[in-house]
Amino acid sequence: MSNNLSFAARYAVKRLRLALPMFGGGRPAVTYAAYRTASTAIHHAIRGAGLGLSVKAHMLARENMVAEVSQRQGFHDASANLPRSCHVGDWAVRLGIIEPRRPADFVIPVRDPWAVAHSIFVLSAANFDSRFTSIGAVDAPASFAQAVDLAESIIFGGFPRELMLRWIRDDAAPALGWDPLSRPFDVERGASEYEHGPWRIQILRTDLSDERKSEVLQHFLGRPTLQVVAKNSSASFGPERGVIAEVARAAIARRPDAVRALLDDPVCAHYWSDAQRDRMHARWTTPRAVQG
Repeated sequence: MSNNLSFAARYAVKRLRLALPMFGGGRPAVTYAAYRTASTAIHHAIRGAGLGLSVKAHMLARENMVAEVSQRQGFHDASANLPRSCHVGDWAVRLGIIEPRRPADFVIPVRDPWAVAHSIFVLSAANFDSRFTSIGAVDAPASFAQAVDLAESIIFGGFPRELMLRWIRDDAAPALGWDPLSRPFDVERGASEYEHGPWRIQILRTDLSDERKSEVLQHFLGRPTLQVVAKNSSASFGPERGVIAEVARAAIARRPDAVRALLDDPVCAHYWSDAQRDRMHARWTTPRAVQG
């Protein structure tokens, strides 16, 4: 019961705050992103610039949302390509902006799909196999090699390694009612702006420097003081996750053809040039110094 009341209270406050800029003729700014795309830093930068209301959302397509008050599904659920969500911000944006088609500005970060997959694995490895819960299970040379074998079988098995690309196709496109691939994207600038119905949309790549992200957001939102500062940095991970991160990188590097296939997906090819994707491929397939 308390969980239901908590959700209802937070949702009511979010909907009220969402409506206030509209009464004053303002536009809410929605940071709308797949998981693990550095969206927190962008959301905080927009909010810190004093831009009326800034709200963050991950899932806005109705089929990817759940009505029950609950935590989002874990990434270990291989039966769904996109984990269904019950985030209070998702519902506030869905019912307060998407369905009534109220004016708003959407900022959509896109990230290297292998970086998203790698980050998700590092955070959720223990959901797939309990041996990833302890650093002692993977930090010795022999155990490290076994852990890479295990990670490889998971990442190239039912793991949602295509999450970034599927999110564009299966959440952003149906939620906003548009085909993002039908509009050109400036791969050299790393960002483009669009008008779509009552909404202004900016898509920007997260491999841009924080300084460059700040510049394009300042221009799009008209806030010259906006500054992006990194959040959720991998540097804050404990030693266990540091080892798992190296395990996952070693596992990904074993499958250069699979790395290339994901990078050559039409969604990825829309947002990165051939040369940029070649560099991404080299980054994920070049062996790094690892234990053993």
